[in-house]
Amino acid sequence: MKAPLALLITTLAALGRVCAAEVPLQLDAARSRVDIEVKATVDSFVGRLERYDAQVLVDPEAGAVRQARFAFHFSDVRTGKEDRDEQMHAWQDTPHHPDGIFVLRTLERDSEGRTLATGTLTLHDLAREITFPVSVTRDGALYAIDGDAALDTRDFGLPVIKKFLLLKVDPEVHVRFHLQGRVVEPAPSAHANASQG
Repeated sequence: MKAPLALLITTLAALGRVCAAEVPLQLDAARSRVDIEVKATVDSFVGRLERYDAQVLVDPEAGAVRQARFAFHFSDVRTGKEDRDEQMHAWQDTPHHPDGIFVLRTLERDSEGRTLATGTLTLHDLAREITFPVSVTRDGALYAIDGDAALDTRDFGLPVIKKFLLLKVDPEVHVRFHLQGRVVEPAPSAHANASQG
């Protein structure tokens, strides 16, 4: 009985160290952005996701991203033209499919030395695994995360937009993002405060 108990305690202690090493980033909304580039036969455009909820955990010792979750409301995508926004939301059926979410699973280097993010994107109520290149740079407590995710909207059950038989919107869009933030310093524990007093 003693050996399994010791193993359990050792495992829990190791997990505690792993969790303690992960700290959240406080994102700077003014210096972060998420753009959606859409190509079309005519009237190509870049939309902007104006609001979102991004939760990123990093390991300050390694300077690495450990976890990430990115959630948004599709109604917060703006293209700069109200009529185009209305057409986009009609195409996406935003009232019935209002939300999207990406959850990071892994960050790994490929044979060319690029860092690739792999995770699950849920859009239009369909979940698909996607992989795309990212870069993570760090200057002390300041982090910048940049990426370019190519998405084929047909993978999420969305039709190709065609007008007048000749005009077409490319079903592959690029989501380009820059997230910038600082490590949130943990608040001192009550025990630490008591021991200092």
